[in-house]
Formats: sequence, structure tokens, C-alpha cells
Amino acid sequence: MLLNSTGVIAKSQHEEESALLRHKVEELNKNTARLIVEAGKLIQESKQLSAQVKSLESPSTKPKWPPSTHY
Repeated sequence: MLLNSTGVIAKSQHEEESALLRHKVEELNKNTARLIVEAGKLIQESKQLSAQVKSLESPSTKPKWPPSTHY
């Protein structure tokens, strides 16, 4: 038997709670790994989009408008 803040709990209940917590930690670790992979993909996509925007903004691709004649 173990003592917690609300009183005495059976060892088997403690073992069940520990197993449940271990399972939840494993699930959180898997989800964290998935999020890291997805974040990496989003970063790569963002870099690609940024490069595309920069290429569209480069002076060599901008239209060359004649200078304005009215002031």
C-alpha cells in the first residue's frame, strides 16, 4: 500500500496509474516527433516560397516602365 494526498491506495492501482502515465508519455513523444517532422516540412516550403517571391521581385524581372513625363 502507498500513501497519497487523499489517503492510502493499493499497489496495483498505483501500477495501473503508472502504466497509464507511461503510455500517455509515449503517445506524447510520438506526437511531438510528428510535429517536428511537419514543422520541418513547413520550414522547407516557406523557404521555397520565399525564394519564389524574391525571384519575382528581382530587378531583372520587374517591368521597365518609361519615366513619368508629368510632375
